Amino acid sequence: MRKALSVVWLVVVALLVSLSVFSPTAAQRTVTIEYWNINNQGFGGAIVDHLIELFEADNPGINVEPRVQESYPGLVQNLELQLASGNPPAVVQIGWPYLDYIYNNLPYIPVGELVERWGGAEHVAQFPENILAMTRMGDELVGLAYSLSNPVVYYNADMFVKAGLDPDNPPTTWEGWLEIAPQLSEANGGIPVFNFGYGSDNWILQAFVESNGGRMLVCEDGEYRSGLDSPEAAAGLQAWADVVLSKQSLNAHYNEATPAFIAGETVTYTYSIAGRGNIQSQASFDVRATTFPQFGDHPVRVPSGGNLLVVFATDPAQQEAAWKFVQHLTSVAGLSEWTRGMGYIPLYEAVLSEPAYAEFIAQNPIQQVGNSQRERMVRWTSFPGPNGLAAGEAAFRATQAALSGEMSAAEALAQAAREIDQLIAGQPCTE
Repeated sequence: MRKALSVVWLVVVALLVSLSVFSPTAAQRTVTIEYWNINNQGFGGAIVDHLIELFEADNPGINVEPRVQESYPGLVQNLELQLASGNPPAVVQIGWPYLDYIYNNLPYIPVGELVERWGGAEHVAQFPENILAMTRMGDELVGLAYSLSNPVVYYNADMFVKAGLDPDNPPTTWEGWLEIAPQLSEANGGIPVFNFGYGSDNWILQAFVESNGGRMLVCEDGEYRSGLDSPEAAAGLQAWADVVLSKQSLNAHYNEATPAFIAGETVTYTYSIAGRGNIQSQASFDVRATTFPQFGDHPVRVPSGGNLLVVFATDPAQQEAAWKFVQHLTSVAGLSEWTRGMGYIPLYEAVLSEPAYAEFIAQNPIQQVGNSQRERMVRWTSFPGPNGLAAGEAAFRATQAALSGEMSAAEALAQAAREIDQLIAGQPCTE
């Protein structure tokens, strides 16, 4: 009898094991998705980890593995390699200047298709039309907007005081900054006053070009061409190059520029409002911020930085999990955590009234500066067509040539414009 019971018990255990292996609940526990992003530990990595922890607590059947990439351009290049191998990451942060390239060249899953398969129409409906329009290409949404930023001028208020200047009234024009730069430098040991962190994404280049009346791209006779060969564009880049070549400005990429400002090696740092959280938490001085400067009579035009979230998962279980994760990141609670921690601009009205965010914004003047520039924001240029990445690299090389003094801004940009025009030839546009 004992032996018979033992046999029955073994059968029951085997049945339970088989049910646990093949049940939907157990299968769900095995779903793992990769989240590709550029948020290292110095730029929001801890917040990403926290948001993943919150998501996994609410979704025990899903495991999210973050994969940090060095930069937006490098991310897209690595993404292409991963797609070619047949093992796409589930969710990817795509920088705004690569939206056109993704739309025309890579196999993403449109938001409309995700909603049709897995629901979420109510979530998407929270976004205002102008924010949805930022990710719309043709007749579909490539992804959901996630991070929206603009460049502000951080400055060391203690250094203003040391120079006998009023830290409550920083300049608002480029001419104003040039006027006080010698005084600021001399009073603070001769350090560079300016610091413009930049990279191959051409974000700061666009701010200089378009705030000087130029354009990165123009539409002529129904086709795109580069606008970098204009006198206005050259004046913008040359203004930047002049302060670098005269040693009034540091010449550094993002990864070197941020720690230099935090260490007190420059008076100012023109960088994304998204860097606010990191800078405020690490600076040992009174850090403040003001708006991107105006150049002459030209209206200020600053590119909208940040990224959108795009789903590439093709496996149904991963795709459903990925879409749930995107909705989590772009929920009121998720965006409140993200914008408070980083400095990004809220995407829809409900985030502004979320209690933690409302309290935070009332007490943070730096964040108010970024939010105040919303009406000055323009779309971060995305060079069109299959050669869009190469076109961006051509503009970046022109920046490097001008900042090094190898060529004048006019010469460098004219050369880049010729190359870009060949790369994007035939790409249609509408006025």
